[in-house]
Parts: sequence; structure tokens; C-alpha cells
Amino acid sequence: MAPADALPLLAETTIAGSVAIMVVLVVRQRLRRYFGARIAYASWSLVPAALAAVLLPAATVVTQMAVMSQPVAALPVAVTHGPATTIGAATAAMLAWAIGVLFSIAWFALQQRRFRRALGTLQSRGDGLQQSSAVRGLPAAFGLLHPRIVVPADFDQRFSTEQQWLMQAHERSHIRGGDLHLNAAVVALRCLFWFNPLVHLASRRFRHDQELACDQRVIALHQKSRRAYGEAMLKAQLASQALPLGCHWGYGHPLKERIAMLNQPVPTRTRWVVGSAAVGVLTLVVACAAWAAQPPQVVADQLAGVTSDRTPPRYPASALKQGIGGKVVLVVDVDANGRATAVEVERSEPAGVFDQAAIDAAWQWTFNPEIRDGKPVAGQVRVPITFETDAAPSSTAGSNTQMRQPPAYPKAAVEQKITGKVVLVIDVDAGGHPVDIVVESSEPAGVFDQAAVDAASKWKFNPEIEDGKPVASRVRVPVEFDIPPGEEPVASPPSGAA
Repeated sequence: MAPADALPLLAETTIAGSVAIMVVLVVRQRLRRYFGARIAYASWSLVPAALAAVLLPAATVVTQMAVMSQPVAALPVAVTHGPATTIGAATAAMLAWAIGVLFSIAWFALQQRRFRRALGTLQSRGDGLQQSSAVRGLPAAFGLLHPRIVVPADFDQRFSTEQQWLMQAHERSHIRGGDLHLNAAVVALRCLFWFNPLVHLASRRFRHDQELACDQRVIALHQKSRRAYGEAMLKAQLASQALPLGCHWGYGHPLKERIAMLNQPVPTRTRWVVGSAAVGVLTLVVACAAWAAQPPQVVADQLAGVTSDRTPPRYPASALKQGIGGKVVLVVDVDANGRATAVEVERSEPAGVFDQAAIDAAWQWTFNPEIRDGKPVAGQVRVPITFETDAAPSSTAGSNTQMRQPPAYPKAAVEQKITGKVVLVIDVDAGGHPVDIVVESSEPAGVFDQAAVDAASKWKFNPEIEDGKPVASRVRVPVEFDIPPGEEPVASPPSGAA
């Protein structure tokens, strides 16, 4: 993915994730009060749901492709501004982000290594546990592929048999509940969004809710052991090292709140069901809001488009002589290389007059194929073609222009992201050079007029041919100033340029 594409995605996921985190921070204590610690812990599902919603394709707004006017106009000119500085800035921003990600990974790896080294020598016990030569912050569970529980050196001396059993149940509950893998996911998010302080704040609240939920799961099964469970908390020594990829008994968890929760009744099944439903609805609402907030993808009909390599259809002589105008809408099947494989007339007005001319031209065109997963694929495009006559008898001039460089996009319009259109009427001499340029219409008025006139004065046209000789003529040229959706202005040569 190009930096110019990755940067907006990073910004969108950052905003969506931050909003979801703030929602959780607001509701988590209320959920815990009414439905229990496990429901409050489950509310953190809002964050990955919001991130996943942003990664889904945004809503698509289908727009009609630019019409081609024959014979009074040359093909429309799409004018945009060069992206050199923007792409450079996007690349620099993504490089800084990648460096931050690497530093974050190294930092968490160092924390994990420090905790592991602080455990000292590990010895296997007959009960399936491992015993450390250290005591602080244990018991602990860690290991993503092969989880294990490590107990302190004085485990048998400091804790009673009941307390030992409860502490083991606590760590095994972490493993069965998938908390070790969830903690790894949190670390991954902290690395990806290292620049967002909300993510780091949320990680501590997440671990807090995780411990409270685990306490509640154990107490729900052993309600008569509340006192022993609380005494075990008081006897444990707080760890001096963080454990990013694991769960341990005493690091950074407010013991006062954990012990106070032991006195609260375990939520009934009804409350648990209602709380789960509330979290499910809230998760769905946040995910839908995150998806709907994405900027829509504005694309040409059927996601494919005609490139600048499109020779205008020949205006039927009989229709030109009678001054008949009309419109043909083609449906064109396009292969992955942008070539037409089938051309059909969807509708035409008047029926049958311009159909064959439009079909013959479409077979010669090159299309921009649809892009999926970064690769061109076969697709279909609907192409409206408008045939218009004009009072000027020399209107066929300029249908194939040469050497047309796009106008410079006015700086003020780029900064304000203003788009528009200018229609020029150009008198062309027999050599194909402009001799007079008049602005027929412009939207918005005055913004792009001078840029269009300046560019047109340097263009060269194919003059009209009469009796085998080039003659002076007049051509109407629509010039469009556009900014592709979701991008900065990009320079592209005008249609029909040599």
C-alpha cells in the first residue's frame, strides 16, 4: 500500500479507536456496577469492532463519467495539480510511524525479557506448575503457544493449601479465558498506535478490568472462599517488572478495589444476560458509526473508467447534415488490461441513429480496469456519450488535439480544494494554432479562467479539413479542474494529448 493511501487509513483507525476507547472509559464503571466485572471487561470489544469497521470498504458513491461532445467540442480535459510535495510528506510521516512501531516492539520485548530474567531459575513441580527462585509478582501465567504458571519460591510456606488452590484457579482462568492472547493483541495495538496516549491509558484500564473479571469468575465458583482469596491478595508481593505478554497476580492492580469487590454479590444470570445484550448492542452501534463516518468512495460508474486514449466517435454524416443530436449509453465489458471485450447499447436517443458510431469508437478505447486488492481485474463500465451539433459549421475541428499540457492548478484553489469547469471557444488557424480564445462559461466564475486560457494558448489542434486542405475553424473545449476523492490533486495530461 502506498504511503499516500496508508496515511489516511492510519488516521481513520486512530480516530475510530480513540472514540471507541472514550466510550468504554465512560461506561465501564457503570456496567460493572449494574452487571458485574465480566460485562465491564467485555465492553472493551468496542475497540476492535470500531477498528474492523473502518477497514471494511466505505460506502460507494457512483458518478457518471464525463460526456463526450461531438462535433463541437474536443474531449473533456481533466486538469489536476501535481502531488510531489504531498507524497513526500506522506512518505515521511509513514516512515516516522514505522520507526515508532519498531521502537515500541523493542521496548515491550525488553520488558518481557526483564520480567523473565527476574524470575531466575525455574523448576518443575509435581502439580504441573513451575517454581521460581523469585517471589515478587507471582504467581504468573505467560506463554502464548504453551502457557505455563509460575509460582514464587515460598509458595508452599507463605500460602495455605486453600489459598494456593485459589491462586492457581485464578491463573488457570486467565489461560482458559484467552487473556494471554488478548494481552498480546493489546500490545500489538500499543505498537501500531504508539503515538496515541489514549491507547496506553486504555491498556492499564483494560488490565484492571481483566483482573476484576478473573476474580469474579473464580469467586462465582467458590463463594465460600472469599476470605481466603482476599488474604492471598494481601500476602502477595507486588511485582517490580511489567509482564506485557502475560498475567500475574500483583502488578499494578488496585488491591483495595479488588478486595472490595469480593464483598459484592455475584451478578445473577439475568443480569449477566442483560449486560451481555447491552454490550452487544453498544458494540454494533459503535462499529456502524465508525463505518458510516468514513468518507465515501466516489468512483466512476462500475469502478472502471475511460483513459485519455479515446478517439471520439465519428458523427454520422446524415445526422450532422440534419442537425440531429442525441445520446448513447454503452455498457462495456473490460478485461484486466483495460481493453473492451464486449460492447452493448443500453439505450440511445434517438434510437439507432448514433449506436454504431458509438460502438465502433468504444472498441478502440483503452479503459482503466477495476482494482481489487491492488490488482487490475475484469469489470464493466457504463459510458454515456452525448452527440451535440452546433451552429458553427467548423465544429469538427480539434476533435483530436495534440500537445495539450494541462493547465496549472491555481494555488489558492488547491489549498481550498476547489473544483470547477471552464468552457473555452477557440479559433484555430489552418496550422492548428489558437488565434483567439474566449471563455464561454466557467464554474466558479473567475477562479480557473486565466489558468485555462494560458494553457490553451500553448495547445496545438488538428484543423478542419475541407476539400483535402486544412482551413481555419473554431472548437469548443471543456476543461475540468478536479481533485480525485480522498487524494490531493494529481497532474494528468488532458484527453487526446499526443
